[in-house]
Amino acid sequence: MILVVLAMKEEAKEILENQSFNKKVLLTGIGKVNAASQLAAFLATNKVDAIYNLGFAGASKPYVVGDVVLIEQASYHDFDLTLFGYKKGQVPGFPEVFLSSKKLIEDAKQKIHNLKTGQLFTGDYFMTEEKEESFVVDMEGAALYHVAFEKNIPILSIKVISDVMGMDNHFDSYKKFESEVGAKTLLEIYKLI
Repeated sequence: MILVVLAMKEEAKEILENQSFNKKVLLTGIGKVNAASQLAAFLATNKVDAIYNLGFAGASKPYVVGDVVLIEQASYHDFDLTLFGYKKGQVPGFPEVFLSSKKLIEDAKQKIHNLKTGQLFTGDYFMTEEKEESFVVDMEGAALYHVAFEKNIPILSIKVISDVMGMDNHFDSYKKFESEVGAKTLLEIYKLI
């Protein structure tokens, strides 16, 4: 079974109206704990061959609103044990970053055109700090990768950029994206995976 995981009803509304028989949709709610607990509970009673995390995400420049970004690696931006020798975002006993499945990356690149690639940072607050490298940010992704890593299930995240750090009229722009573009774009991605 292919499992498609999204956080919010606003992201999933078009997908839920056009579900495919060979893909199961799981809505987790917002935040790391919701994402991890809902995914772990689902995996406890279902056999899943691959996990696709779809959703809206913020980003740094040079990404722009509407970009479709294939996530190559994910980590936490609000987990910090660097004092003890870990990389920022690394959970003890786990890799420095969680990697997307190479096979799922290649499949997605063949099916979805105009994909950009990037790294995802996940945390339970709205990230505003700049980094040297470009990045994508959300509130669930790395937690889903964390659970998939524990269960040894291939995972890939594809995000549609809803807002960019430093943009004008941030909230209004996001609401317009959410109501006019976001869910439709996620439906097109869903149909191709």
